[in-house]
Amino acid sequence: MKRILTFVVSLAFVLGASAQKTVSLKGADETVRLWDNTTAKYSNHQTRDEQWRKGRKNNMLYTSSCELYIYKANPAKNSGVAICIYPGGGYTVLGLNVEAAKWYASQGITAVLVKYRLPYGYKEAMLEDAIGAVRYIRTRTDLGVDPAKVGVTGSSAGGHLAAWVSNAMADEEKPAFAIPLYGAISRIEFYTGAKANDSLLGEGFCYQDAVDMSCQFMVTTQTPPTMLLLCDDDMVVQPYSSVIYYEALLRHGVKASMHIFPEGGHSLKKAMNEQRTLILDWLNWLGLYNIKK
Repeated sequence: MKRILTFVVSLAFVLGASAQKTVSLKGADETVRLWDNTTAKYSNHQTRDEQWRKGRKNNMLYTSSCELYIYKANPAKNSGVAICIYPGGGYTVLGLNVEAAKWYASQGITAVLVKYRLPYGYKEAMLEDAIGAVRYIRTRTDLGVDPAKVGVTGSSAGGHLAAWVSNAMADEEKPAFAIPLYGAISRIEFYTGAKANDSLLGEGFCYQDAVDMSCQFMVTTQTPPTMLLLCDDDMVVQPYSSVIYYEALLRHGVKASMHIFPEGGHSLKKAMNEQRTLILDWLNWLGLYNIKK
């Protein structure tokens, strides 16, 4: 009887796990599912159903699968450039910036909005998703993507992830460029969100864990060209988090640019037009994007 009961309980557990619900963003030109916890190399061990955050459009919770929401470049302007956008949200929620993806696409840049698995202390799964997005979009030459022109961006926690990917990938695979926006690049004393560190590093993390995940210590001469955009009055992620990353880039001879707007807080909405002009001009300066008048 005990054996039968054990079998029934085990079967119920397996069936429950296989029935785990996921959610998907609607409206992209194409959606590509890369994997989930059962098919990927790494798992974030999240067992709750994925769901939308109540009252917050495009905010995902408890992600356990990786999907790419592709916004195709305007064919009249297609530059061959593609960009992977990593959502922010303090590594506790994914804030999917559809507006940014659509803007990049309108400018002739293929945009990939990445639904990655939130870490919950298992950051390897998130990195697997972020790198997987770069590798995948490089194969999409049918969309006019030049594999040598794929870059990464992200805001806040997504900015940290963009910087991490820039340094974590093998030299021959590294993105062509990175654009962290008000990024939580340092995980030590410069970032005030304890919950974000708990999710990234795991509860009970030590100081060295935070040091190891602070991207200013990862920079090498092979780190790709990087543009940093932020506001001076950001009270969520201290501006110094980006400043010290910029200093590390300069010390290693990496092409780098940094623009600090005087106000706007933990956002760039007040400088939306300015930041977009700066991004296109910078990509043009790098020789990746030819601005069409």
